[in-house]
Amino acid sequence: MLLKILLGLTVLAEIAAVPVFLKYYWPGRSKKSFIWKIISASLFVLCGFLCVKISGNNTPYASLMMWGLVLGFFGDVFLHSLQNKSWHFVVGFLSFLVGHIVYIVAFWKAIKTTYPGSPVFTWYELLATFVLLAVMLAIMLKMKIFEGKKPLLIAFCAYGFILFTMLTKGLRYAVGEIAYGTNDNMIPILLTVGLGAVLFTVSDIILGFTIPMGETSRAVRCVNIGTYFVAQILFAISILFVFSAYPLYP
Repeated sequence: MLLKILLGLTVLAEIAAVPVFLKYYWPGRSKKSFIWKIISASLFVLCGFLCVKISGNNTPYASLMMWGLVLGFFGDVFLHSLQNKSWHFVVGFLSFLVGHIVYIVAFWKAIKTTYPGSPVFTWYELLATFVLLAVMLAIMLKMKIFEGKKPLLIAFCAYGFILFTMLTKGLRYAVGEIAYGTNDNMIPILLTVGLGAVLFTVSDIILGFTIPMGETSRAVRCVNIGTYFVAQILFAISILFVFSAYPLYP
């Protein structure tokens, strides 16, 4: 019971901390915004840890999700660095990139457990991933936000492919649970894994358009940051439910 109370308090603390971070993050980075970014990122890692303890989840899914959350923490720290050095951006970028790959593997582990013999990628996953990537690239080229920044364009295309793969893999698992009814926790899984993947994608797409331009409105920044932290919390909470996945065909 104590751990459940701590989990509830952690989620409430995150809800309170993110607006404070956003307050100090406008119009730009500051020492206070950096401190509150670390606090906010630490809270979703703590949330994941508490979910592991509460559920007793020792599956590969839980371990991978924790690694993804920790990588998100380091990504937040380096991307929000006050020194603003180029290598800080690279480390932060790579932290999130690897974090998305870890989430992809976690979702695949859940799919493999629930549907033994299922292919790593389905044709509709790949089609959706490439269509989303093509649309994003077309919009970026149309807006000319990467004009004269070819290396950055290539990097964002690579990141976009991983991001959309994470989205389609998460939705494949979450929607599959609804379609086949293989899990008593199918609604919570849809709301944590499925919605989390969608919100994370929305956040990263917004960031992908704003970073090259170097400017944004306060409302856009709030949506970008808000969807990101909600996604991380949802991924952390998914640990409470995905551990109970069982094979459809024993």
